[in-house]
Amino acid sequence: MTVAILLVATFAWMGITVMVFFLWRIARFYERSSGETAYSWLFLFAMVLLPIGAACYLLRDASFVGFPTGDLFLFAGGTFLLVASVLLQQVMMGNR
Repeated sequence: MTVAILLVATFAWMGITVMVFFLWRIARFYERSSGETAYSWLFLFAMVLLPIGAACYLLRDASFVGFPTGDLFLFAGGTFLLVASVLLQQVMMGNR
């Protein structure tokens, strides 16, 4: 059962990393095509920190509970992802 949980969690985090990669590519495309700054580099921090946090848990225990180092990486990655997404939305929508 533990192997199945590890496989599912690994594939789920790989999917999350791919989605953050696509957000980064969208931000880069928007920066290049519009000439405005969309803060695409913030997505790179999230794309690195989230898998590191997930790996901390997957190598220790797949339950994702009670490991401060993993929590810190996941929190930092999520914060970067939130800030980058909000900034990208504001830039793309014209600060409405």
